[in-house]
Amino acid sequence: MSHDAEKNEKNGNGAPAPESPREGSESPAPPPDGGWGWMVVFASFMIHIVTDGMTYSFGVFYAEFLTYFNEGKGKTAWIISILVGVTLSSGPISSSFVNRWGCQRVTVAGALLSSTCVVASAFAGNVMTLIFTIGVGAGFGFGLIYLPAIVSVTVWFERYRSLATGIAVCGSGLGTFLFAPITSGLINYYGWRGAMALIGAFILNCVPLGLIFRPVPEAPRTPASEPMLPKQNKSPLKRSQSTEHVIRANGNVEDNDVARLTLSQPALNKPNEQKQPRSRHGSGIMHKPDVLYQGSMQSLAKFRSSSHIPERMHVKTEEVEARCGWLPCSSEFKSALSEMLDFSLLVDPIFILFALSNFLTSIGFYIPYVYTVPMSEQLGIENPPYLISIIGGSNLVGRIVLGYISDKPWVNRLLAYNVCLTIAGISTALSMACWEFWGLAMYATSFGFTIGAYVGLTSVVLVDLLGLEKLTNAFGLLLLFQGIASLIGPPFAGWLYDTYKSYAPGFYVAGGTIALSGVILFLIPVIERRNKRRCYEETAMAEI
Repeated sequence: MSHDAEKNEKNGNGAPAPESPREGSESPAPPPDGGWGWMVVFASFMIHIVTDGMTYSFGVFYAEFLTYFNEGKGKTAWIISILVGVTLSSGPISSSFVNRWGCQRVTVAGALLSSTCVVASAFAGNVMTLIFTIGVGAGFGFGLIYLPAIVSVTVWFERYRSLATGIAVCGSGLGTFLFAPITSGLINYYGWRGAMALIGAFILNCVPLGLIFRPVPEAPRTPASEPMLPKQNKSPLKRSQSTEHVIRANGNVEDNDVARLTLSQPALNKPNEQKQPRSRHGSGIMHKPDVLYQGSMQSLAKFRSSSHIPERMHVKTEEVEARCGWLPCSSEFKSALSEMLDFSLLVDPIFILFALSNFLTSIGFYIPYVYTVPMSEQLGIENPPYLISIIGGSNLVGRIVLGYISDKPWVNRLLAYNVCLTIAGISTALSMACWEFWGLAMYATSFGFTIGAYVGLTSVVLVDLLGLEKLTNAFGLLLLFQGIASLIGPPFAGWLYDTYKSYAPGFYVAGGTIALSGVILFLIPVIERRNKRRCYEETAMAEI
């Protein structure tokens, strides 16, 4: 047994012994903030161009499907709705896969799956086939790509994380800008089937890009840190001395030994040191509390202070094993999945309000992307795909600008988020007053710029509201809500057109839901002030 474990046992009262300077230096090394990390940023940037470029420019294909299959706008819209819904809803599943196999393998698998399904779509004979090949198949493949493309960047950066992730996600806006006219040109030359097959083949570029997502190199081990970092390839009887009396021969941890294991490894009790487990293939990466945070870590010192030590000192057996990297496949899968889908946050009024806002935003978010092209064609406007390109270009600029100012200490990020969503919604509703290209181009510019806050600021606002330790759980639930809402918006707008023979009702719905999602978040400061006042009154009563 190690010296630290003996010292903890001698305390007798179960309280951890005072931490020595040597123990305080045992935390994993910080991310490199550069080096190969910039190659990871490049790969993520290119992957965003491919996946989001196809998704957001899908309105060009949608217009072709309406003419070719003639099966109604509502039914045809299910293709893109299921594509987006499955991509987002599979986030927690992708999280568990990343925990087990790492970003490289999951990204490559997702690229192969989505490419195969998109190529197969070129042979579809009806809309229902496209719903399964593009919606379900390609959607799940994109879901396997989406999470690693973000996570792989954040684990390589800490100080420059805001810059790195900002560059990576800008590929989404650039992809939308490029793919709309490219898709239109491919359809003109090869028909929609040939264009679909070529784009499916192009998605294969994500395979070599995914291989760039290397795990962060392990920090050199020292004699001081060796007892606290047991290797995965040891048998249960040969693990480090600090745990050999805790882990039984059958690999199980007995309930009365969990506290001893926790106390013998002080680094596990510190939120700021719950870093990526030292695994060769990146297992356990999603247990890093800041892995989904896209802002600069320099503003989060308060979340890493000692005042945020978890209230519970006894942790579950599978949680201890997950952090040490010993979980078998099935248990690790369940652990990662349960962490992202822990519904305990649903009793928090602030999170409920934020989740409702995200739900409303997701209902209207994809309607402009899907219906701008057919709506413009109905108005007789030339080159409608360029409107999608304008949305993509302004979205690129919006993500950069909003991401940059959101890291400034004088910026109220929640207020910026609320205002952007409100403006995006109002401009979408007012777009129905436009009847020529330049009017719609002004709408596309304002919508693309302001809607960039929805994707770029969600994680930083979540941390501001709930704290870093709840980010993984909150983000997983939001992905689920966003996926469900994305199934509603485009088909509902299509049904409105089939009923009223006008695109205006669908854009009014999109504008109304997005604007409402921003307005209701202005209630959050009111709830926070009420909670602080109640806490102050309870403290005062307790002192009396």
